[in-house]
Amino acid sequence: MKIEIVDYKGMKVISPAGEIDMHSSPILRKEIMAFVGQRITPLVVDLKEVTYIDSSGIATFVEGLKGAMSYGGKLKLLGLAPQIREIFSFSKLDKVFEIHSSADDIIQG
Repeated sequence: MKIEIVDYKGMKVISPAGEIDMHSSPILRKEIMAFVGQRITPLVVDLKEVTYIDSSGIATFVEGLKGAMSYGGKLKLLGLAPQIREIFSFSKLDKVFEIHSSADDIIQG
């Protein structure tokens, strides 16, 4: 997995690419929790380049969401491929996370 941090119209976006599994999720967790430590909101993760996610990856997002909520922040996901969206839907996490199709959707509110 590769992680890029990009600035999109003044909004920081974490953009992982590849597989998020038990080996790579600690790396992603470190990045997300660094943003939580800075109290960044919204905390945006672009998953368009993610090809696979397992339960450890899901747990990383849940932990990030809890951390953001602790200071009134939000964690927003975008760009989920159909197979990734299906995992969030199946686990009912699509009701917990704000899922957007693009960063512009987040900016426009």
